[in-house]
Amino acid sequence: MTATEPRQTPLLLPERARLFHIGLPKTGTTHLQNAAALLRDDLLAHGVHYPGRTFNHRREVSSFMGRGWGWGDKPTREHWDRLMAEVEADTENRIWLGHEFASESSEEKAYDFREALGDRTHVVVTLRHYGSILASSWQQYMKMGDTVGFERWLEAVLADPPNRKVTKTFHTRNDQGLVVSRWAEVVGPENVTAIVIDKATPNLLTDAFEDLLGLPRGLLTTAEQDGYSSNRGMSVEEAELLRAVNAEFRRRELPWPAYEHWMRRGVAGHVMASRKPGEGDTSFELPAWAAEKATARAHAYVDRIEATGVRVVGDLDALRVPARSVENPVLTADRVPLDAAAEAVVGAIEAGLLKDEDLAAAKAQIAELREAARTPGHDVLGHFRATELAAEVGRRAARRARGLLRRS
Repeated sequence: MTATEPRQTPLLLPERARLFHIGLPKTGTTHLQNAAALLRDDLLAHGVHYPGRTFNHRREVSSFMGRGWGWGDKPTREHWDRLMAEVEADTENRIWLGHEFASESSEEKAYDFREALGDRTHVVVTLRHYGSILASSWQQYMKMGDTVGFERWLEAVLADPPNRKVTKTFHTRNDQGLVVSRWAEVVGPENVTAIVIDKATPNLLTDAFEDLLGLPRGLLTTAEQDGYSSNRGMSVEEAELLRAVNAEFRRRELPWPAYEHWMRRGVAGHVMASRKPGEGDTSFELPAWAAEKATARAHAYVDRIEATGVRVVGDLDALRVPARSVENPVLTADRVPLDAAAEAVVGAIEAGLLKDEDLAAAKAQIAELREAARTPGHDVLGHFRATELAAEVGRRAARRARGLLRRS
């Protein structure tokens, strides 16, 4: 088999298929996206195109959906159009794209995706036990600046019906039965693959994607994962530290770009990448009442998934097992391990240095272009509108920033 010949497997998608991975969230999506981004050249050598230049396709999918990011960010459709131009230009390879925000699509928006992506679309849904995603999902909302406590959040999302005023996207994206049945109706059950994530089969996720795309076994596990890209769970103490600072951000009415840079990428990103929870940390556990409700909901979801007739990789019964719980779990904390606080401060300092690096890089790039413009025969600035120049400087600064984040 040559490097460009796909490995033949029963799961292999047709030539030039467009694999659209819609999540669900907290099912290894960040791990896969990081692997795909780091292995872009290797994937292409095996006939798989992961379009774009960034870590994932969040902004592109968001722009197609008209979905904001944080409080205030409003992506424009140009991000999706630019991605699709790259996809349409490729007439030879299988395409791998998507983001877990797509799992929030209404029926109408799912049909819009189907029309935009075309007849070769194959939707992949990754599933994980409903009870096991509750704590990690709440933590993800904390990384987006939310302030509601875990116990109150559990009471809201597990109510019947759920209180949709509290993290309303959770109910849309994590109704596993609804998501799978909706996309099965839109693209046909034969064009949907559901992959069940289970700790008993840790390589099933990457194995399944390699089989779907005809990639060599083990390729996706060669990408180096750090604490941030692997998206590990926070301890109770780490999460409460973040929640306390979130409350201050909201009280002071600070803008989303500041939060995203200083907190999400700086503090939270650094703590996740540089620290491992220790003896002073408490793991999240569900109280018995929450586990019981989560298990009942999981059963209903699995029944609906089975009725769709979609292709399933893994064991759906793994989603039916009783959710784990403990008596009187620790759901909040008023003290934080010293090393966690120290890493949070270091993350904020590094975020500040990164801002300086961005500014210095932008100034250097402008100086470079100006110098080239002064050189006889080189009308460099004449080829750029002001907006294009700013965008190019921004892109180069962003690349430097991502490099620093990777090394931090």
